[in-house]
Amino acid sequence: MLERHAWRDLVAVIFTVALVGIGLGSTLPLTALVLTSRGFGPDMVGLTIAASALGGIAGTFATPSVSARHGRTPVMLACLLLAAASIAPLQYVTSIGAWMVLRFTFGVSMAALFLISEAWINVLSGDAVRGRIVAIYTTSFTLFQVLGPLLTDGLTRFPHIAFLICGGLFLLGAPGIMLARDNINPGQNPASDRLRASKEDTLSWLSILRKAPAIIAGTAFFAAFDNIVLGFLPLFAIDTGFSQTRALAASAIVLTGDAMLQFAAGWLSDHYGRQRVHRLYGVAVCLMLPLLPVMVRIPGLWEIYLFILGGLAGAIYTLSMVATGEYFSGAALLRAAGLMGLTWNIASSAGSAATGLMMQRFGPSTVFVVLWAMAMVFMLVSKGNWHRVGAKPA
Repeated sequence: MLERHAWRDLVAVIFTVALVGIGLGSTLPLTALVLTSRGFGPDMVGLTIAASALGGIAGTFATPSVSARHGRTPVMLACLLLAAASIAPLQYVTSIGAWMVLRFTFGVSMAALFLISEAWINVLSGDAVRGRIVAIYTTSFTLFQVLGPLLTDGLTRFPHIAFLICGGLFLLGAPGIMLARDNINPGQNPASDRLRASKEDTLSWLSILRKAPAIIAGTAFFAAFDNIVLGFLPLFAIDTGFSQTRALAASAIVLTGDAMLQFAAGWLSDHYGRQRVHRLYGVAVCLMLPLLPVMVRIPGLWEIYLFILGGLAGAIYTLSMVATGEYFSGAALLRAAGLMGLTWNIASSAGSAATGLMMQRFGPSTVFVVLWAMAMVFMLVSKGNWHRVGAKPA
């Protein structure tokens, strides 16, 4: 599917982002559990998690100019160091204000890492296999992110070093970044140069939003889904009567479904059309989310439900990412990736804060309400968007 040098770069980037996934997947539930144990309610937990997303917004705006000036490799290495430096001190900080500042800094580093890596993946893949290559990337990240909640359960037994270990995990990603080439600019796709004339490469941010709002709506939904599953699903499960171990396992099951079912979504999109598959997955998610408070009380079906929900929700984001490479190239591809990153952080911030306030006021069973509303927005936006871009090849 790819040339030899492209596979080397793909493996290097995936290795780095996978290790980041472990760290990210462990810090969110660990933050929620630690703050809850100190007497803070879901509203403050949500605002603290939202601080990371606000940092991500700042990071999204800064990344294009900083990476253009200093290069991809130095910026990604610096972000790994910044991530470690913002997570490790949480071991000793007690002020909620200081927690928010450190989480904000952490968000800056994560935004840059994901913006650069996701644009890079689209550079490496050609149109005919983009769905599968992007699925390999998202699957690899999520498989390691699955280990996050499981690691959190173990880390809670060592509360005096938990955040120090999480911080150290990010440093392990440095070798992968140093192995990847730094001599190809995002937007230069050697596998599909002949098709570039059919793509937009000079659009402004606003033009990209107008052309492909479904991409942005899909990103917004999954950004909120990811944060809420890691930060609030364990709290909902504990309130329902689950043990801490089983509650954290619920997040892991969702992420496992996300990881295991992405290649299937990529294969379907490559063979049956991205637009059609994207919309089908959106319908399924809208139907499944309201069942969450019911399914939690049905052992056996609960785990199957979480697995399938994770796969369907993850595919909405995977196919949004695929669509950016399908519709855009050059500078427009970078702007589209940046717009997705900006959307991710705004939606993460707003979704976490809104869900925390909703649970605080109306009870834990409302954990799905914000997600369901965002999924419905995706469906409404995508219905009109596919008609506008329907002339383009699926």
